[in-house]
Order: sequence, then C-alpha cells, then structure tokens
Amino acid sequence: MKTATLLLAWGLLYCSPLLAGIVKDSLSAQFPLQELEAELSGLHQDFETAGAALQVELAAVNRILENSYAGRGMVAYLEAMNHKMELRDEMALLEEMYQLNMAKARYRKGLELIKLMYEKILGLDHHFYSLETYNNIAQMTNPNAYPAFQKSKGDIEKRLKKNNDISLPNLLNSNPLMSATFALVASFVGEGEPRNKEKDLEQVACILDFTVRMFADLNLIYYETEFLKESNKNLKADCLQLFKDYAKIIGYKAALDVCRADDDWETVYEKLDQFIIDMEADAVKSKDDAVANRNLMKGIANLEFSIDRLLDFLEKYNAFIAQGGKYYQKFEVIVSNYQNEAACAKQLPHQFSTLKQDIKYSIEKFKEAYNIAELNGSKLKDLLYGIED
Repeated sequence: MKTATLLLAWGLLYCSPLLAGIVKDSLSAQFPLQELEAELSGLHQDFETAGAALQVELAAVNRILENSYAGRGMVAYLEAMNHKMELRDEMALLEEMYQLNMAKARYRKGLELIKLMYEKILGLDHHFYSLETYNNIAQMTNPNAYPAFQKSKGDIEKRLKKNNDISLPNLLNSNPLMSATFALVASFVGEGEPRNKEKDLEQVACILDFTVRMFADLNLIYYETEFLKESNKNLKADCLQLFKDYAKIIGYKAALDVCRADDDWETVYEKLDQFIIDMEADAVKSKDDAVANRNLMKGIANLEFSIDRLLDFLEKYNAFIAQGGKYYQKFEVIVSNYQNEAACAKQLPHQFSTLKQDIKYSIEKFKEAYNIAELNGSKLKDLLYGIED
C-alpha cells in the first residue's frame, strides 16, 4: 500500500545535490569525509523517522486488535490483522531499502575514492619521471664530468708519460672510482716538483673527495628512487584492476584510464542508479519471490564486498605514501651530511643543489599532495563498513 511512497522518498533523496558531487581531478583535492558522514547520517535519520511512523501506526492497530478481541466484532478484528500484516511487510521493505541505499551511498563514495587515489597515483608517476635523478647523480659521482678534473688529469698524464707510456684503458677510465684512483696515484709517481704535485692535488681535492665519499650514498638515492618509481607503477596497475572489479558488478566495463580520458563518470553513475533500481524491484518482490530475494541479497553482498576490496587497496596506498615519505627523509639526511660541504662549496656541482631541492620538494609533496589525511584514520573505514559510533 505504501510501497510506492517509500520508493518515491528514497528516489527523491538520491537525486539530491549532496550525492551528485564528484571529487575534482586535482592533487589538492581531499576525500569529502564530512560529506559522507552527513550523507549516511541523513539516510539513517530518514530511516528512523519512517520506522517510527510505522511503529506508531502499528501500535494503533494493536489497540484496535485488543478492543476487537474484547468484543467489538470479528470483521474489525480481521481488518486490523490484515493491516498489521501490511505494516510488518512495509517495515521489512523499509529495512531492505535502508540497507540497499546505505550500500549504494558507500559504493558511490568508493567510486569517488578510487577516482581520487588514481589522480594521486598519476601525480606520483609524473613526479618520479620529472626528477632528473639519474643524470644528476651520474654527473655528480663521475670526476670525469668535471672540467677542472679533466684538465688536471690531462696535465698529470702528460708528466706520467715522460717516464712511462701508460694510460688508463677506456673501460677503466669510464669507471668513476678507477679514474679518481688513477689520477691520485699518477700525481705521486709522475714527474714534477712536490710543490707542483701538491698544487695539482689541491685543484682536484674537493672533486675527488666529493665523488669518492658520496658515490655510494648518491647511487643509493638513485636506485631507491627507481624502486619507488616501479612500486608506483605497480600501484597504478592495482588501482586499474580494482576499478575493473569494482565497476563490473554494476555492468560498467570500460577501464579506469579510459573512463578518465573520456570523462565518462556520468555513465558509471547511471549504471549504478539502474543497478539500484533493479534491486529495489527485487526488494518489492522478495517477500513472495525466492529468485528476487536471492538477487537482492547477492546484489547487496556484491556492493559490500567491493568496499572490502577498496579498503584493502586503501591500506596499500597509505603504506606506499608513508614509505615514500620515509625514503625521501632518508635522502635528505644523506645529502645534508657531506662533511666537507662548507670547505668545498665553490667546487660542488650545481646538480647537488638541484638534488637537494628535489628531495625537499618531494618531502612536501608526500606530506601535502599525495597524502590524503582523511584516509589514515579509522573514521572513514567505520563509515564505509557501516559501523555506528
């Protein structure tokens, strides 16, 4: 009797602007946790209000039944019993609609959360590839890349060849540590006054000291940055798979990157709306139709299981962001602890300063742009799981 009214009420609720909001494609965007909380709270309040009204009506029917049983007549008693059964059916339907639409709200917010995390991952992808870590470190740790070293090394080799026609093989000459060692040894064994030899060494002392001391540490930064880059690539693949599995249950088959490129989110939400409409129809028929009841239970279970998958990925995303931030904090300690930096400041490569700036910038990005504060607490998980405060 009131089924149409209940369906209309739920339908009007889900056409509200609150549910129409979509997270903007921006690294500065954050997940609307308060909006989700207000959304679920509104659904719960509407359910409580509708349920209370039915309880009042049921209490009135029970009083009629008591009076009818006391002698007011069988017809009134039977009418009241029939009305009571209808009210119980309506209460059961209200409960099913409540569970269904709570699942829909959480599922839809899950879509927005996947969309937001994918944007963050793409931002990380661009961030890693924009860093010139390899070129900077390759030049900084190779003394042959320094013009001053090349000149001094050439002068040393000329003096060395006067007594010994020896030169470093190309294979070893391309090895930064071997090249530095050769220049150092050759400066001692070659011809020349000790004073001149000392002068030659002074000219390349900072270069040799920096490249030898920082070779291992700077290469560690490079390899661990490559590790983070590869880890982010895997995270992106996992996010694409998550969306595929997540959207499959509502009948949306396009990949996440395709959906994003085509700005096809409206279609996704239309698929979700149609999925819920079909389930609402099953809810209406579920009392007398076993197949409809089974479809309803399966649909709700699929929506809730999708939330489980989402939260598993959320844990992985948060762990990666925390890991990345710690890596760059370690990099900052490394580049801040070259002990002869003050003495050699004028001869240090400009790439070293650039690397410092990149690391500082990366730390801020991991704190502000890639970290989603709302995703780190238990509140979001409670809301998505449906745990009441």
